Amino acid sequence: MAQTIGLSDGFQGIVRRVIAMTGPGVALQELLYGFIMALIFVYAARLEIVFFDTWMHFAVVEIGMIATWGTIDGIVFYFIALCNRRRYGRIISNADGEDDELRTALLMDEFSSTPLDVLPDKEKEAICRSILDKELQSAAESRSDDRTMLQCSVGCLLISLSTLVPILIPVIVIEDFMLGLEVASVLSSVVLFFIGYFMSSYLGSNRWLTGLTLMGMSLVISLISTYTGG
Repeated sequence: MAQTIGLSDGFQGIVRRVIAMTGPGVALQELLYGFIMALIFVYAARLEIVFFDTWMHFAVVEIGMIATWGTIDGIVFYFIALCNRRRYGRIISNADGEDDELRTALLMDEFSSTPLDVLPDKEKEAICRSILDKELQSAAESRSDDRTMLQCSVGCLLISLSTLVPILIPVIVIEDFMLGLEVASVLSSVVLFFIGYFMSSYLGSNRWLTGLTLMGMSLVISLISTYTGG
């Protein structure tokens, strides 16, 4: 019993560390991306749109797709983050000699989809104006941020790969391939429900509603993508 609890605590610790690499918001986004992409081939095989000779063929395709797109997502995330940081630095330091009105407007645009979005425009504008001409971080702090962003990129890949677990295990364990795919579909829906259920505290929404929404949204998008080519 004690050993089981220890294993459970260890697994939870790993999950927390991986989520900490990206933050809850990005982790949730990567989980949805991963499940949706993985389920495309599950439904394509079940609907006989795509045919696989063996479960091994299916597993290779799934792993290849998730690993490829998880890597691409991580690289793009890192590249965009670096570009944005350089752009923010140029705006704040006024490297391009722009007037304060334009710089304030640019910063306000960049704060879209952040906590500042819930503030009135005048408050958001006042905060952005207060940022103008502030001292930029040191080179050492910048390198530290680069490492943090790199960790986040790696976290994106790891989280994407984790979505393969409930997809591949039933297919590998169950001898009947089509039954394995059916179980994989159900298991993925259950996992998605509980992801939404436990992430509801972060999102500030109802647990049951969030779980059902994530499960239903992933199902619908995956089915549509199956017919539209992903």
